[in-house]
Amino acid sequence: MFFKNRVLTKKRKKALDGFRKNAAKALDDLSRETKDRSTQDLYRIMQQNIRETPIVFYPRRSIRETIFRAGGRIFGSVTKGEHVHQIQIVQKGEQRFLVKSHYINLPSEHVFDGDKLSIDGVFTLAHEYGHFEKAAISDFAINNKMSEEQAEELIADILSAKLCVKIGYDREHVLSHFAGRGIVYGRIPFEKYILKAVGK
Repeated sequence: MFFKNRVLTKKRKKALDGFRKNAAKALDDLSRETKDRSTQDLYRIMQQNIRETPIVFYPRRSIRETIFRAGGRIFGSVTKGEHVHQIQIVQKGEQRFLVKSHYINLPSEHVFDGDKLSIDGVFTLAHEYGHFEKAAISDFAINNKMSEEQAEELIADILSAKLCVKIGYDREHVLSHFAGRGIVYGRIPFEKYILKAVGK
């Protein structure tokens, strides 16, 4: 794993490992509770992300902050984490190979409160572990008439909501975390998806 020593102390690593262990078990439970094969596949891929995806921590509160103008109004955007998928072309002699890799960027001072995971950090971790390559969610995008980018974000939100409820967070607390996020999705009924995800 690509952990930066100065931001990931032994206690922080222990807290992160504890979350990953609990999350993997919760995903096992969620997988057993559904008969839908495609949903089981998403839980399996999310578990694989938890086991294998490296995390790069940065000693700050956000990855980036952006201010932009749209329609005569000024908006702000804060990125609390990102799941990066890369494809590199590697040439060996006359042959070229495509090498796929992925990792998660996270701001340590958002994810941790002292030596423990913060509540917001847990939601961000769960969301970033819920990102997949677009091939895994293309059917969901087509069936729900949305772009693959929107589908990828929505699935990450749904899975993080389900996971956080399963590991013991109160449903109302989970819903309050997503308050106002519907603006990201425009016409897509985000609230309906999140209410269903938390069992309301």
